[in-house]
Amino acid sequence: MEPWYKVALPRVEVREGRSFNPNEFAIALEQVVAGRGPEDYRDPHKFFARTYFTRALSEHVGMVLRRLAGHTANTAPDLTLITQFGGGKTHTLTALYHLVRHGAALGDVEGVSRLLHDAGLSEVPRAAVGVFVGNAWDPHDGLDNPWLDLASQLAGAEGVKALGPTARTVAPDTDNLARLFETAGGQVLILCDEVLNFMSTSSSSACREPHAWACRCSAVERRGLNHGLGVVANPASDEASDPEVLVLRSVSRLHSA
Repeated sequence: MEPWYKVALPRVEVREGRSFNPNEFAIALEQVVAGRGPEDYRDPHKFFARTYFTRALSEHVGMVLRRLAGHTANTAPDLTLITQFGGGKTHTLTALYHLVRHGAALGDVEGVSRLLHDAGLSEVPRAAVGVFVGNAWDPHDGLDNPWLDLASQLAGAEGVKALGPTARTVAPDTDNLARLFETAGGQVLILCDEVLNFMSTSSSSACREPHAWACRCSAVERRGLNHGLGVVANPASDEASDPEVLVLRSVSRLHSA
C-alpha cells in the first residue's frame, strides 16, 4: 500500500509548513457574491472540484433545481436547512448560488453532471438570484430593509417599485410579491443565511415578521407561481425549534403558469 502522502496531496499550507488560518474553512456567502474571499469558494469550478456531493447535499440541491425547472412533484416552494455549526448549510447555499449563476459553464464538472442526471434534468434551470446574509447585511443606497434589497437584486429599480412604498415599513403583501416575481422574470431563487442572527438585532417591523415572510409567500405559491424556491439556513438551537421561527422559511416562488 502506498503511503498516504503519495496518494492524497496535502494542502499547500501543509506542504510548505505554513500555519493554517481557520477562517479559510468557513464560507462567507456574502463574500462569494461580492467576488471576494478564498478562490476555492468564489471560483465555481474550484469550489465544485473540492466539494464532495453527499447524499443530503445532492438531494437538497436536486430538489431546488427541479423546482426551478417547474417540477412540483417531490419538491417544495420553500426549504429550511437546520444543522449544528459546520453542518453544511452555507456550503449548500453556495453550491446553489454557483449552479444557478454559472450553470451553463458547469455542465462538464463531474459532480454537477451527475447531480443533473440524478435530478432528471438536462441543464441547470435559469433563475434570478437574491441573497441575504443576516450577519453581514447593512442598509445601502436607499434599500432600507432586506425586502427592498432582495427586490433590487432580483429586478433592479423595477423590482423595488413592484413591492410598493409600504415595503419600507411593513412586509410586502401577496399582490406585491407576485408583481416582484413576475418582474424578475418568473423564475427566482432566494438564498437566506444567518436570518435569526439578523432578527435578533433588527428593530424594523418589516424585518421582524417571520409569519409574513412565509405565509404571504405561500399565498403567492397557491396562485400557481411554481417556478421558484426560497432556501433559509438556520442553526440548530432552542430558538430555531420555535415554530414561529421555523415558519420564517420565507421567500420565493413564482412564475405564473
